[in-house]
Formats: sequence, C-alpha cells, structure tokens
Amino acid sequence: IFDIVPGEEDGTFLVKARFMGVDMERFPLKYQDLLQLQYEEVAVMKMFDKAKVNVNLLIFLLNKKFFKK
Repeated sequence: IFDIVPGEEDGTFLVKARFMGVDMERFPLKYQDLLQLQYEEVAVMKMFDKAKVNVNLLIFLLNKKFFKK
C-alpha cells in the first residue's frame, strides 16, 4: 500500500510504502520532477527500486487528491 501525504514544502510529497501494516520505505517526491518526466515522455518510473508507477496516472492522482478546488 502506498500512502501519499503532502510534504513540508509546496509541491513536495512523501510516499510511504506499507506491507501488511508495517512501514517499509519512504520516498520524497517532487511534483516538478514528475512534470519533467512527463515532458520527456517517460511513461513509467521506479519507486523504491521495487515498484513501477505510471507517471501520467500518478500526476492525475495527485491533481485529483491534492490540487482539486
């Protein structure tokens, strides 16, 4: 399970990986880096060296959850 929470600075997020209720790893994520990957037409990025995440879908999720008015 991935928990995504806003970071301390604007445009940053903290992604926490949990497995069976146990915190496994944390990954700082910058929204600007996602936009750069999208501009470079990168479809998939690796998180935690174990999971692959679709860049466009992650941007869509962040927009829907955190930037919706």
